[in-house]
Amino acid sequence: MHFHTTTWATALTTLLTLTTALPTTLTTRDDTQCKPGTAFYVCQINNFRGCCSIDPCALESGCPDTTPTPSPSPTPSPTPSCPAGKSEIYLPKMQTYLSGSENPVSEQNINLTKSADKEWSQTMTFSVPSGAKSCTLMWGVPEERNFKAGDNALVRVWQGAKAEGDSIGAADFTNWPGVSGAHEHTVGLAECKEEMVFRARLEKESEVFLEQDGETGWYLQYEC
Repeated sequence: MHFHTTTWATALTTLLTLTTALPTTLTTRDDTQCKPGTAFYVCQINNFRGCCSIDPCALESGCPDTTPTPSPSPTPSPTPSCPAGKSEIYLPKMQTYLSGSENPVSEQNINLTKSADKEWSQTMTFSVPSGAKSCTLMWGVPEERNFKAGDNALVRVWQGAKAEGDSIGAADFTNWPGVSGAHEHTVGLAECKEEMVFRARLEKESEVFLEQDGETGWYLQYEC
């Protein structure tokens, strides 16, 4: 009996020694909760709890299999389709129609001519924000410009792709190339649409050329 007691005590002491010697990162596993190739871990150092393909308890960052869920970025406030106030749109899409042809030629500049044997008319197309109002077709030039116009350079403008019905107004370019300084002119009011097309043609035999850019030529003024 004494021998049995000693053996039991020795075994108990050995077991306690082994238990005390185990690392603090000892994990509990439940393989049935994880997909093949991974095991379930509960770690003290990094507070990881979950399935992993390697033992993550010695890693400060936890399991390398785990991709942290990024914090959602705040949704930016939508930009109003028609910002408040008065705005202007320059550089419409230009197309030139040569006399006798219905196939237009792309053109950036104002380039109109009319004579006894030929005529060049043009369309201009503006993309306008939804909700725009008080749409007005204008033309203007800064101090520096490339601008030529003959006598009787009155240009009639219609809303639409064809010169039909009543025009919205006219732009008289006569003599303006010789006037120094910046200036702007109103052609007429138009019905606001998201796509606004205008047709321009000379009333009499003459010619107009005006190089257009972000502050020169036809432009559309509108309000929101």
